[in-house]
Amino acid sequence: MAEKRMIIDGIECPFTDERNVLEVARKNGIDIPTLCYCENLSIYGGCRLCLVENQRGGLDAACSMKPRDGMVVFTHSKKVLESRRTTLQLLMTSHRADCITCEQSGRCKLQEYTHRYNVEDRVFGDNTYSRERLDVSSPAITRDPSKCILCGLCVRMCAEVQNIGAIDFVNRGKKAYVAPGFGKMLSETSCVGCGQCAAVCPTGAITIHRQLVEMWDMLHDTSKRVVVQFAPSVRVGLAEEFGMPADVPVTGKLVTALRRLGVDVVYDTNLSADLTIMEESAEFLEKVKTGAKLPMFTSCCPGWIQHVEHAHPHLMPQVSTCGSPMEMMGALIRQQFKDEDVYSVAVMPCTAKKFEAQRPELEKDGKRLIDLVITTDELARMIKEAGIDFKNLPDSEPDAPLGHYTGAGVIFGVTGGVTEAVIRRVLDDASPDTLKTIAECGVRGLQGIKAFEVTAGDLKLRIAVANGLGNADKLIEKVESGEEYFDFIEVMACPNGCIGGGGQPAASNARKAERFKAIFKADEECELKLPQQNPDLGYIYDELLKGRAHELLHIHYPAHGSH
Repeated sequence: MAEKRMIIDGIECPFTDERNVLEVARKNGIDIPTLCYCENLSIYGGCRLCLVENQRGGLDAACSMKPRDGMVVFTHSKKVLESRRTTLQLLMTSHRADCITCEQSGRCKLQEYTHRYNVEDRVFGDNTYSRERLDVSSPAITRDPSKCILCGLCVRMCAEVQNIGAIDFVNRGKKAYVAPGFGKMLSETSCVGCGQCAAVCPTGAITIHRQLVEMWDMLHDTSKRVVVQFAPSVRVGLAEEFGMPADVPVTGKLVTALRRLGVDVVYDTNLSADLTIMEESAEFLEKVKTGAKLPMFTSCCPGWIQHVEHAHPHLMPQVSTCGSPMEMMGALIRQQFKDEDVYSVAVMPCTAKKFEAQRPELEKDGKRLIDLVITTDELARMIKEAGIDFKNLPDSEPDAPLGHYTGAGVIFGVTGGVTEAVIRRVLDDASPDTLKTIAECGVRGLQGIKAFEVTAGDLKLRIAVANGLGNADKLIEKVESGEEYFDFIEVMACPNGCIGGGGQPAASNARKAERFKAIFKADEECELKLPQQNPDLGYIYDELLKGRAHELLHIHYPAHGSH
């Protein structure tokens, strides 16, 4: 596409296919403020902060203004700055500004812009923020209407990307607010707790349901051992949170940080990701062999499981019975410390894991497999609270005997990673040529839907990978209409997979792409590539599971929407 040029603040700015002036400006290092814009969502134009002045002296919203060759705009003229200050003053009256105790303080875009544009006083009278009740019904996220500025980001994310529509605008004018319909709480809707609404909320109106107090209480309770596992993509999000590139290895620092916080035993969930592949591959091949109804859907994403229960309950028999890597590690922890009283804690990139941990199905032998889930964001807050200099920590290794993992476990953190690990297991060949062939078969990439074929011996398998529940619904529609056929389908509820989980630090598409590359860089650095190569598997099956693998590692969810 031919390159064009426009002038922004006297700077010549090239552009090609950017959809608006806002994107052209950002591409050229010019930061135009906005509270309602997201590169992955439809254009709303509601906050009016991104107004720019055109050559005729008029004001236009940069988010909806299409760039033209030769166009000239100004982003900080007197008229523009006065407009932004007035807009921010109006927003301040409709936002409960308890910044000192707010969960979003220091990250709030409204707070950032009021400082940036020197807005100090309220000039439009008393506060008019919503008095609707606080919604703490979800184990995953908390909704506070008094901090909502009606930017609509959460509404569009839930409807456009996730195809759920659990929340929407209620009423009009000054009485408008965002909430589930008919006076319901989030727990009474089809919300799956993915946390993507919290990831885009600029003001703290929707936040992660944080459980830092509970975690600190466990660490201070000397009557029990605290055993913590951490998921593959946690390490790339944590690196970013402490000012390092996503591809800088921080696993060793993460282990050290957990021990300094007071954790007694640290395990890497990469191990149980290897175990998940062993079980899931066997289940899939058995379905192929016996002629069971296909496709088989993956089961490691709790948001996806809830979505199937709510929207596609008839597909539950086709969902793998394998527990998630978190569940499997939880089962191993209970077996490893069978005669001890322990707190089993999981650090996850996913807010929906908080719901998963509470499911009745995750109780084995009368014990909860997971006592508490905290997110990457929550762990980062704890590290900062403890005054730990994360960047300069020495490296430590996870505890034995459950300390080994392979590259197949590492790649669970990205969309397509589960599928690639399954293919590696089925082909059972770790030669560089075979691994390269697998990587280039179509399984990698951040596209919303990927479809490809893989040949394994006499089997030719048609496989699909979807990330984002809206894309999963599109794929299911094609399968059920007969337009497409697949043997195996991987679904991750969050866009781009776990690297973009609701519990990760919020990130742009560019940063998620960096996380994606970082995961595969970590895979490359693993000496072992196939899950069956993990040296701990013998100990797991022979000493811990002792013939109870299916009982302890598999979950049989009710085939209805009761959760």
